Amino acid sequence: MSSRNRLIALIGAGIAIVVAAVTTVSVTLTRPQTAPRPDPVAATVPVALNAQGLPQDFTVGIVLTLGQTGEPGSEYNRAAQGARVAAQRFTQGGAAVALSAENDGGTADGARAAVRKLAEQGASGIVVTTTGAQARAAAQTAQELGLPAILPYAEPSEPADTTWTTGPSGASVEAALETALDGKGRVLLVNDGGQVPASVQIAKTLNLNGFEDLTALAQEAAVQTGDQLRQPAEDAPAGAKPTRVAKPADAVIVSAATPQRLARLVQALQARDVSVPLVLPDGAGSPAFASTLADLDGTASGQLVSVAPAEGDATALQQDAQGRGMSAYLSAVRLAAGDPDITNLTGDAPFAADAWAADSRSHDAVVALVRAAAVAGSGDPSEVGATLRTLAIGPGEGAAGPALDFSRPAALTAQVRPVYASPQDLGLRPADEDAPRLVWVPAPASP
Repeated sequence: MSSRNRLIALIGAGIAIVVAAVTTVSVTLTRPQTAPRPDPVAATVPVALNAQGLPQDFTVGIVLTLGQTGEPGSEYNRAAQGARVAAQRFTQGGAAVALSAENDGGTADGARAAVRKLAEQGASGIVVTTTGAQARAAAQTAQELGLPAILPYAEPSEPADTTWTTGPSGASVEAALETALDGKGRVLLVNDGGQVPASVQIAKTLNLNGFEDLTALAQEAAVQTGDQLRQPAEDAPAGAKPTRVAKPADAVIVSAATPQRLARLVQALQARDVSVPLVLPDGAGSPAFASTLADLDGTASGQLVSVAPAEGDATALQQDAQGRGMSAYLSAVRLAAGDPDITNLTGDAPFAADAWAADSRSHDAVVALVRAAAVAGSGDPSEVGATLRTLAIGPGEGAAGPALDFSRPAALTAQVRPVYASPQDLGLRPADEDAPRLVWVPAPASP
């Protein structure tokens, strides 16, 4: 290359470097200096809630099943204390909301009587916080009386114009279970009277009624997962050695008729060192499961997998509208727990005793009925129900959990997702040394 050509090449390279430098500086100077802000709607969620237009002497009825020893339907009576938080938030905002609670006694007849009594007391709507036959009977009676009813923890026997459920549908639970079991080829079912969607592919089933006791069931499950050796049979030749199954299960679905029985199954499996994921399709989100597992010295770890919409305390950590809505709710829980004059739904103990368990589903059910009455400007049950059918509520209306659309009987529109157990205290509820340490998060808990 000649001297002239080399000079031209050097000048061209220099120009290219200068252009690149200028471009870099320009991009740097014009780049936004602040991160995008969270959803502005989230910042509008206050702790105190107002309800302009709410009629005076407005009452919401609560149907619950009392009991602390595993009575069917009682597993959510502590979660139902979220209704107390909702009423207190509206009262703080200047709209008095009265709650009237009736115990159904754990029977369908008791549920019917409870609904009739609440109607006679002037309730404008009811929240049915029980499950099973009682919940179905309560919903049917409410329909007959024209009383709007919301079921946070159960489904009515038949859809009705005045009855809504805010829990996840069976189809959404199935889809979430498929996600939780993705990649698992040999799924073992350990069952104590529970229900599992038929679409779930099960390689082997162990039912408690087929074993001498819970310990024997757990031992066989541990053998099937390869975590325990199978001991030689009594008639085996001398010198026979324990063996390991050739194709061990890579996940265990644990199902039971009640959350208390579910906790006992989980603890028994943990005691036999079962190491594969334990997938819990139903009941694990109830306070009864958490308290029973803690009483049995079971472990809340990422090994435990359940399915749920974004309705737990961990939602408050989200930087969006729902995160702020849940955060406001948990602030209200702390305030209510700090006031000794605020009692539980039955008025026989301070709210603080159940603050750890009060959930967003019962809270949001009360919020929905209050919003419907305020829009209608009436406490007449027929008008409240008719208005509720036109409403959708979310964080802007004071909801703590996922958005709800009451234009359809199954009001929950959010997707169900796998959630993982963690013993971490998020510091979002009042300190309580007696409360179980279990929170469900939408990502595997750190070991």
